Amino acid sequence: MLTALSIENVALIDKLEVEFGKGLNILSGETGAGKSIIIDSVNFVLGTRADKTLIRYGEKTARVSAYFNEVTPQIKEVLDEYGIEDEGEIMLSRSMSEDGASVCRINGRKVTLSMLRGLASHLADIYGQHESVSLLDKENHLSVVDGFAGEELKKALARQAQLCDEYYGYKSKIAEYKEIASEDIEYLDFKINEIEQAELKDGEEEELHALRRKLNNYEAYLTALQSAREYLNGESGAIDLISSSMKELSRISDVEPKVDPLTERLDAALIELDDIAGELNALLEDSEFDGDAARYVEERIAKINSLKRKYGSDISEISAECERLKIRRAKYDDAVAECEKFDRKIARMTEKLGENTAKITQIRKKAALSFAKDVTKELKSLGMKNAEFSVAFTEEEGGFDKNGCDRAEFLFSANSGQPPRPLSKIISGGELSRFMLALKNCLPAGFGIQTMIFDEIDTGISGETAQIVAEKLYNISRGKQVLAVTHLPQLASMADEQYLIAKNVAGGNTYTSLTRLNREGMLAEISRLIGGAQYSKHALLHAEEMKTHADEYKKALL
Repeated sequence: MLTALSIENVALIDKLEVEFGKGLNILSGETGAGKSIIIDSVNFVLGTRADKTLIRYGEKTARVSAYFNEVTPQIKEVLDEYGIEDEGEIMLSRSMSEDGASVCRINGRKVTLSMLRGLASHLADIYGQHESVSLLDKENHLSVVDGFAGEELKKALARQAQLCDEYYGYKSKIAEYKEIASEDIEYLDFKINEIEQAELKDGEEEELHALRRKLNNYEAYLTALQSAREYLNGESGAIDLISSSMKELSRISDVEPKVDPLTERLDAALIELDDIAGELNALLEDSEFDGDAARYVEERIAKINSLKRKYGSDISEISAECERLKIRRAKYDDAVAECEKFDRKIARMTEKLGENTAKITQIRKKAALSFAKDVTKELKSLGMKNAEFSVAFTEEEGGFDKNGCDRAEFLFSANSGQPPRPLSKIISGGELSRFMLALKNCLPAGFGIQTMIFDEIDTGISGETAQIVAEKLYNISRGKQVLAVTHLPQLASMADEQYLIAKNVAGGNTYTSLTRLNREGMLAEISRLIGGAQYSKHALLHAEEMKTHADEYKKALL
């Protein structure tokens, strides 16, 4: 609900602050007093286009602030999206400087104009001669029909949401399994077999490269063994020299006892050298070049290198890849079975969704017929005797949706002999206000935006129709906040709160003011609207009579 409006330096207004109440708020005043300025100011703060001509002459900046006191779930969602904290109320503000630049804020935080509009679209709708309202957007028409359809549709949509969650959950699962099941199983088996048949062993590659180095250096290897053996066991080799050394020492052992320990040490060394010489002989005996071994080593290394190019940088990575391939192979059979299972589930869900989607369409079309009939009846009661209204449905392509498959568009004709056409293309500003009045009277009180502003809804009506419009406007205001600019006494008499817009001249300047009226002020303004002087006895009596009648009408609705 719009609780307060603050306007500075807009057109003829220098500074104006006003608080609005619940229910029906009526604004009236003399022609040219500035009623349109109030509507222009509200439009400005809600984000509509504006230029610097809005700024009061002689001033550099115009500013408007609007305060709303109800944060609905939809509004909370928008605030969360913008990263603005929910403070329990909303303050919109917008200023414009003489260079045409504007600054927008929500709860004190600077935002873009599109962000301001995005939030404002959930706060208030203005219906008037030149306003673009949400009703003209056919994207909103289906939700209006849904608001009329009631609980039966809510249950069907809840069922649809549940079915869609299951259906698309199955679709997601089967997509995963189909990706696995689409694998080239023969190629997968080939890769597994290629790795397994290689029978790789940890550390094998290092051993093969060591053996290769040995085979590639066979001649040097053989020469080294032979030379080492000759130095130990050949003529004048180390073993012969040590034996000769021991013989020489043994000849003087009687003379010098100290040589005995030396002889013993030489004997131990001789034994060790004999053992080494034996091992060298064994290596030489086994050192015949093995051409088959050389070929095996080269082939084995080539095989491992081929596997490394395909499956990993070393044997451990190749083995790990083989395990991963085996897991995929094991999943393949499961995936094929799961695809068959989910295909059956999706087939059942498709049938259920088709039935429920058709049910939603049926409920909507039935509701739309009743809705169109009610709206047409309301339009006729509002003086549009030849009006026709209907709802056209088309089916949206592209799978199942939680909201069904329907698209709706309002069709309207104001004149006999003219077929209904899309609402946005043919309805005039004056017709739009009354159309909105008719439509809102047909919808539940809590449906849609809770603040509605009607700019001269009474254009072109009088007499009995004016009284009907007044009563219908009040009916709407019982569930919503309604602000209406009017020149009809019938509407003014229905007001819960009434405001007088006046133009004054002071110090050579013209100012527009807005005053909240008490009951006496309401009667005076109603009498002026009737056509008499404000304090004419007969006009005041008539005003009192109209106000009393309005009070009685309101009480009868309680």
